[in-house]
Amino acid sequence: MPLGVEVALRGVFNRARRGLYAGKQIRSGNNISEDGKNKTRRFWRPNSQYVNLYSPALERSVRVRVTASALRTIDKYGGLDGYLLNHAEEELDSDLGARLQQEIRTALQRKRALQQQRSLLPPSAAAALAS
Repeated sequence: MPLGVEVALRGVFNRARRGLYAGKQIRSGNNISEDGKNKTRRFWRPNSQYVNLYSPALERSVRVRVTASALRTIDKYGGLDGYLLNHAEEELDSDLGARLQQEIRTALQRKRALQQQRSLLPPSAAAALAS
């Protein structure tokens, strides 16, 4: 099942699918006045910001919409790569997160394959490639 369909079935709002929201969702409730106890319907939206996060695996910055909670978690995991690689695709609840996770995994696989090829070369050829 494509990730978008699966996420839609779990009730994640669309904006969260386009960013890293770390499970934060729109909450609803009431404002209650002090004098008359009148109730007014209201919503609490996640504190989300656009942030440029650097990915060493991709060797570029990625502009992502992130909640403050997700940003703290990204710092805890040591950066965007650590956060995405240590979370399952289903835990991310994000199409963007799943796509970035896949890009990072393929970039790391390419780097490993390149290192293995270079380790098989004689030292003189490896030195020529390094310069």
